[in-house]
Amino acid sequence: MSKDTKDWILRIKEGAEEELKSLYTLYEEEFKTWSGAMFSLSEAEAADVFQDAVITFYFNVKKGKLTTLTSTVKTYLFAIGKNLALKKIRKDNRLVVDNEVMEFNAKVAYEELRVECSERQQLIADCLQQLGDPCYSILRMFYFDRFSMDSIAQRLGYKNEHVVKSQKLRCLQRLRGMLEKKAVNNEDDV
Repeated sequence: MSKDTKDWILRIKEGAEEELKSLYTLYEEEFKTWSGAMFSLSEAEAADVFQDAVITFYFNVKKGKLTTLTSTVKTYLFAIGKNLALKKIRKDNRLVVDNEVMEFNAKVAYEELRVECSERQQLIADCLQQLGDPCYSILRMFYFDRFSMDSIAQRLGYKNEHVVKSQKLRCLQRLRGMLEKKAVNNEDDV
């Protein structure tokens, strides 16, 4: 904590309200510019949010909730302001284009997609098991093990690769039918 930060807290705690006014004046314009750019707040909204941030800072110091800071007073005020601005935006149901918010949303979307993909993969695996042999073996060897049609024919004792291709096509049709049926059943459950 810098000496300056410690001094601000001490002076405000002792009741020097002129210190609070100078703190307000020192950072108000910068906060309004920053919050306008970050959160699309109007100048009046930004002024209100900053005023609330300064009041929150004041009460935190006066009530003894804030005795030391690991950052500057400016950083602390802007952090309070950021939280208040986001709360206002949520309350107003407004969209904010903030890199942190976009990154968070991207992570959530990726996680949802990953879960959805793993659910789909599990569904396919279950259907493959239900298909049984020879479909299970042919599809597994072709799609997962990356064997050629000729290699599958030799391993499973088929006459040639054309017979395997025909059998694979029938197996895929059965698999699609099972997946469609399960999808319809899942929609009915919802």
